[in-house]
Amino acid sequence: MRTKLDQWRALPTGERWLLVQLAVLLPAIGGALRWLGVRRTYRLLGGLDGNANAAASVSMSAQASAERLGQLIGIASRRGLYRATCLRRSLALWWLLRRRGLPAELRIGVARVEEQVQAHAWVELAGHVINDRSTVADDYAVYEDLDRCLPRRVDLRMP
Repeated sequence: MRTKLDQWRALPTGERWLLVQLAVLLPAIGGALRWLGVRRTYRLLGGLDGNANAAASVSMSAQASAERLGQLIGIASRRGLYRATCLRRSLALWWLLRRRGLPAELRIGVARVEEQVQAHAWVELAGHVINDRSTVADDYAVYEDLDRCLPRRVDLRMP
């Protein structure tokens, strides 16, 4: 059986370095959400800059790279010292993909589950879900205009 250290060593050097960076980025986004709120954090990370085109096509290698980045963010969240919610993970992935020039879109949706309203966040790239199951949008009513729907503060206990 492979230990966590063996698994760490098996990763390419670039992925190990990225996991270290994510160990800093995820709590930084969590702090920004807590202190600035969702709307200001979204804008600070580049929301509403108008550069992304969700319909734009991306290469297969860019799609695979984005999916791997989503997996690494999941690993950093599960195995690191900081357990990030779907909003924190999705904001990190969305920001990193946009910095790489990819037309990533942050999606936030709500659903009623057993008389409770639940919110969920994920990232799409050229219409494909990156960090969740491909049918996630079927279960949630997705906000199309994030600037209008994002509150200044939000209950940060999203799944």
